[in-house]
Amino acid sequence: MSESTPTSAAIPEPLANSVAPDAPGEVLATQSAEPPTKSVTEPTPGEIITSEATNNSYTMGEKIGEGYFGVVYGCVDVWNNELAAKVMKPLQSYEEVKASAEAELQKLFAVRHPFVTYVYDAFEYRDTFYIVTERCICSVSDLFSQEWFTGPNWTKPIARCLLQAVHFIHLAKLVHQDIHAGNVFAAFARDESNSAEAAAIQFKLGDLGVAKLFSEVDAAHTRGWMLPPEVIDSSEFGRPDHRTDIYHCGLLFLQLAHSRELRFTPEEIRNGKPREMARELPAPLNFALEKALRRHVSFRTASAMELWRDLNSPESTTDGTENQPQVAGPPGTLSGPVVEP
Repeated sequence: MSESTPTSAAIPEPLANSVAPDAPGEVLATQSAEPPTKSVTEPTPGEIITSEATNNSYTMGEKIGEGYFGVVYGCVDVWNNELAAKVMKPLQSYEEVKASAEAELQKLFAVRHPFVTYVYDAFEYRDTFYIVTERCICSVSDLFSQEWFTGPNWTKPIARCLLQAVHFIHLAKLVHQDIHAGNVFAAFARDESNSAEAAAIQFKLGDLGVAKLFSEVDAAHTRGWMLPPEVIDSSEFGRPDHRTDIYHCGLLFLQLAHSRELRFTPEEIRNGKPREMARELPAPLNFALEKALRRHVSFRTASAMELWRDLNSPESTTDGTENQPQVAGPPGTLSGPVVEP
């Protein structure tokens, strides 16, 4: 299929097609015959792509990142917003990639929140699927390599933003499943009186590509950067649920407390090494993270809101034993103590 005749076949709103800048509005009709083999065409720096969904045009920039499902490019729209365009990788058939893009877009629209990366647009262009979001300056993972970065000083600011986002997506009955330093981003709020200056820094949760509804979460189909105990051995530690995100937040805050990225083997996760490291931290981090990193799901911190309260509890201490298990409650509620068997 030529560059000047992008197809709009069988793709619903809001994931509409874009058109080539030199052929606005030109769309092919759906063909009843077997379509030709489709291939992804990556954008080139300086190329202008226009979305039919919003009539916005994007001047494409250089590649700025890459994940398992997509490659991210910088871009600027007609409003001079600096944005990021995620181009979905052709890991599956055209129809499967299209379905994945639509599913991710639906999740992004469902969880529009100040601390979730904001989606601006989504479209298909030259058989390639684009999701355009706000552009962040870097991931938290990138901050670890900066000499000036002191993790403990940033734990509370990052936690305040991230846990609000997690609380919100849990209210929408979604589990992110892949929260880590590479999926939490630093972003500057623009000062409109001086566009060259950034007014304030915020942190945002991104990449909902593997997020699932509460009812869809199970150990067999859970993927993520570091599997929690309940996915490694659900018969021992319990069925995965929204508290998988709490465990991953605990791992991220543990890394911030140590000012470096940490990796654990499945055996170390099974044996509770992250929780043991959390117990060695000063209060209230030791109390808050020891709870969040408990191996048994039913004894773990029940919600993002509870974890935030624990992080702000100056009188909290822990005796180093798993004797403060938590009864699972709905997101946004406090859990109650029980006795661990």
